[in-house]
Amino acid sequence: MEWIVPKGGVEMKKSVVSLFLLVLIVIMNFVGCTESENFGDVKNRMTYYTSNDSDDFCDLIKIYNNYCLQNYDKSYQIAVQKFASEDEINTKLSTELMAGKGPDIISINQKLPFEKLLNNGTFLDVNKLCDNNTQADKIDFNNFNSAIMKCGIYNGKRYIVPLFYGTDVFVSTQEKLKKFNISCDNHTVLTYKNLSEKFFSFSNEKANFGFISGYNDTNSMFNYPMQLFNRFINNYVDFENKVTYFESDDFKSKLDTMCRLLNASKEDFPDSIFDDLYINRSLSLMVRKYAYYKSENETPVICRGLVKSDNDYSAFVQVGFGINSNTHFEKQAYAFLKFALSEDVQTKMCGAKGISYSANISFPVNKKAFEQAKYSASKQADDDGKIIGIDNDFMKAYIDIADNVNACTLYQDVSHSYYNDNVIGDIVDDYINKGISKDKFIRQLTSATEIYLTE
Repeated sequence: MEWIVPKGGVEMKKSVVSLFLLVLIVIMNFVGCTESENFGDVKNRMTYYTSNDSDDFCDLIKIYNNYCLQNYDKSYQIAVQKFASEDEINTKLSTELMAGKGPDIISINQKLPFEKLLNNGTFLDVNKLCDNNTQADKIDFNNFNSAIMKCGIYNGKRYIVPLFYGTDVFVSTQEKLKKFNISCDNHTVLTYKNLSEKFFSFSNEKANFGFISGYNDTNSMFNYPMQLFNRFINNYVDFENKVTYFESDDFKSKLDTMCRLLNASKEDFPDSIFDDLYINRSLSLMVRKYAYYKSENETPVICRGLVKSDNDYSAFVQVGFGINSNTHFEKQAYAFLKFALSEDVQTKMCGAKGISYSANISFPVNKKAFEQAKYSASKQADDDGKIIGIDNDFMKAYIDIADNVNACTLYQDVSHSYYNDNVIGDIVDDYINKGISKDKFIRQLTSATEIYLTE
């Protein structure tokens, strides 16, 4: 475990001294600075725990810490405490948060029982934090995507602040789909209900194709079929109201379809019907993907889904955070919040201005930054310098999906959320890989979820 505390510099008074004394003073100041930076200063600034100090949220913190030196001072910076493993940080976080302690900043990519923490006073109500601020240019949440921001609100209080998000879509080509007589276009919605019907011929065809790639990827974040299966399960849980719907006929009938999807993706096929755009679905990247397929004389197709109904435009938060309700740095927390939501930072993080700060971010929640992302994508050029643009049916459909999101989950990597891994992970594995019956699976799934939500 180590502290990664941003440098702030140490000023020394100028005085006329001998060379020996000057060297001695410099050495003493250097030693004192090291001790202060690593220990003393940590108590006087916000803290954040991580096992990966190179992820998108840590990159944002690094940018913010540099910003503080120009606009605030060191007391506004965030000290990052790095742990050797995810298990170590999870144990530390859980223990401290249950004791009413813990870091000031908590990221949603940390493996915590957020569904329980949101109900026990762990997080500060950001609305109240903003109301208490006296700045003239206060944060106005009307300037951000309301559907995405809503997923951080529980019982009327804004506990989590989403910063960036992605949408649930599939990308393929007409040429691939026609091989299996699959009828899809840029306006197709893939639901749990119509999936079986639309892909009936594919399911019964013995071909060298998977449904979607990634099942056997050694990096389990890219096991996208399992991500889809876990999102399906979570769609039948009302976490806020502590209700499950696993016993419904709707869930039971769709469960068979989702299992067939997994089976159609298990083998290590050289190709798959749908593309492997799991993480980064930025507008600029999608424009380039469109141009690539066109250069191969193929017609790209984007489908919305998988979703429960035709009216669902679903998304997931890629980067977001909450503030510990026990923080002593509310003024500094507000400064970080304002920085992270600012148009400039949001624009740069998603690559809509200059070089992207991240390779994994799709869309910013800031509305002006989103418009800038569209403008930047419209200026994308191919290898010959010809403007590709976004004025085509493929990109129009994609932008329409992002514009109309009406459902959002906190988790990008839902398979490794606390609920899906720690609470029901073994039950799901027993059903998929060890053959327990559907009835037993549903009973165990219901029982484990209800205990988790209510105990």
